[in-house]
Amino acid sequence: MRPELIHPMLVHFPIALLFTGSIIRVAALWTKKKSTYSFLLPASWMILGLGVIAAWAAIIAGEIARDIVAQTLENIQVLNKHDDHAYYTAYGFTLALLVDGIRSLFLIKLKNRSWWVKRGLAAAIWVLYLFGTVNLVMTGYYGGTLVYQEGAAVNAAKK
Repeated sequence: MRPELIHPMLVHFPIALLFTGSIIRVAALWTKKKSTYSFLLPASWMILGLGVIAAWAAIIAGEIARDIVAQTLENIQVLNKHDDHAYYTAYGFTLALLVDGIRSLFLIKLKNRSWWVKRGLAAAIWVLYLFGTVNLVMTGYYGGTLVYQEGAAVNAAKK
């Protein structure tokens, strides 16, 4: 088995989980006053948590693949950009999820805080989720460029 092929098998999990978790998190924000939809917030955290775990697993597999694939590439900068955005994605979603969870744990204590503290923390969380999502898209773009333009980990088809 070619170890560089483990990475492309894993990357689809964080893509699906992080996108879905982000969409559900936004839905939880819009429906937070309706008790019928109270399950959305914990569901989004579970999905985002699985997505963060999957993202770090994909990064580990990507580091293994990098050593093998880098030898065959003409333009190593595409690989570097792919790596950078993958790390930004994982760090962004990890930090967003941690701050979001901590904020919710201490929400009762935050009720006595000023409007600026509560809104500033909420805004920081959304900026981190947006940062993670934008970098997820960029990671996918550079990953596709690696495969379809640079031929990373692709063997020539046998005729």
